[in-house]
This record gives sequence, structure tokens and C-alpha cells, in this order.
Amino acid sequence: MRINFFEEFPIEENLAKAKFLDFPSTVFVAAHSIKEFSVFKKRLEEINPKIEVAYWPILPNTYWISPFSNTSDLKNLFQDLKSAGEPLKVLIDLELPMPKQAGLYVKNIFKIYRNKKIIKKFFEDALSLEIDITTAEYAAPSFVILKLYRKIGISYDNKKYGHKSCIMFYTSMIPKMALKTTENIILKVKKEINPEVELGLGTIAIGILGNEPILSAKDLGKDLKFMKENNFKVATIFRLGGLNQEYYEAIKQYAD
Repeated sequence: MRINFFEEFPIEENLAKAKFLDFPSTVFVAAHSIKEFSVFKKRLEEINPKIEVAYWPILPNTYWISPFSNTSDLKNLFQDLKSAGEPLKVLIDLELPMPKQAGLYVKNIFKIYRNKKIIKKFFEDALSLEIDITTAEYAAPSFVILKLYRKIGISYDNKKYGHKSCIMFYTSMIPKMALKTTENIILKVKKEINPEVELGLGTIAIGILGNEPILSAKDLGKDLKFMKENNFKVATIFRLGGLNQEYYEAIKQYAD
């Protein structure tokens, strides 16, 4: 199984954890522009020249990418990506505004259709621009909810657009009573919609919300075992900065 990592806060102490990665891996590093990403990419490649570094764009005002984002943020991001002038691997983090950004729902409610078209157009253009997209998407508790995600524009048909989909299966954040149901839905997605679906695992470090529960190394091992037993090929762990020897030992036995 390929084991990748997200890194939301690319300060030196977090990037330095790339030294643990003695197996094939991609690090999706958060940045506000191609220019800023290039700095982090260079540093990660200095720390570990064997890894692949991918761009996780963060919007300046609305952070994540959704039809509730500011239209200007979306346009500026996609223009920046299209002007890269070289092949690029990009994470499109499809998440709704954070609780502290609740005003975006009101502000952009009448821009949803327009913003969704802007996002779709980028997906349509990506292949010709040599932009390899991976989406980060919510784990849906039912197929009805998955259809709702598609309707509002925080999930897109990978068969139509050719991107990779990574479901955020963060078991530290899923209520125990809902875990089995979530597993079953993910397995159904893999069987009926997307055989190559990838999973995001964690969280092994705090993220932007500031209150993410931390997954133990033992439980991370259980999640990786679930993936192995069900023939998932790619896991992406949130996030690199939380990596230590204990997590490394749990991961190593599953990394190809």
C-alpha cells in the first residue's frame, strides 16, 4: 500500500519529519500560492529527495474549496494553477466553511451555482494542463448524503473528470457508534462507484480546527489493516508533523 501524508503547517519541525519516509510517499503540503509551494517543495526535497511533493492550495479568505468559497478566491487559485507552466500534482480540499466562517453561507448562498461551474471547469481543463488532481472529500454516512455532496459541489464524479478521490476516513473524529456504518458505505463506494478510491487516515496531529482528536498508533494500525484487508491501494495520513517512531512502526509494515 502507498502511504502518503498531508502537512497543513509546513514549518521546519513538521517538514523535518519527512526523514522518516524510507518508502514511496507523496507529501501534500499546504501553501497559499505556487510561489510559496515551491519554497516548501524545495525544502522537503532537501530533507528527503526520494519523496514526491504535491501542492495543497489554501484560499486566503475562505481556506477550503467549495461553492461557498469567495468567487474571487476560486478564480485567483485556478488562474495561479493554470499558469504553473509545468506538470503539477494538486490536492483540491473539498470542505465546507469552518464554524467560525459561518457567514460565508449567507454571503455566498446566491453564488453557489456559479462557483460550482468554476470548480467544474477547472476539473475539465486539468488533464490538458497536466494537473493531476486528488480531491479530499467527506466520508458520507449514506448514499443519499453522497448524492447531496455531489449536488452542492463538495464531491465530483471521478469517472467523468479523471481525478483521484480521497475520502477523509478520520476514525479519531467519527463517533464509535457510526464507525461500522461509515466503513460499510466506504466499501460500497469502492465496489459500486470508484474501485480506486483512496482513504485519508488520522488524525495524528492537530489541524486548523484546533480540537481534532488524536488517533493512537495502535488504532492507526487497525485502520491500515482494514485498508489492506479490503484491497485499498493508497492511504494519506493527516498529518506529517505528528509522525514519530511509534507511528512509523505502525505504518512501516503496510508500506510498499
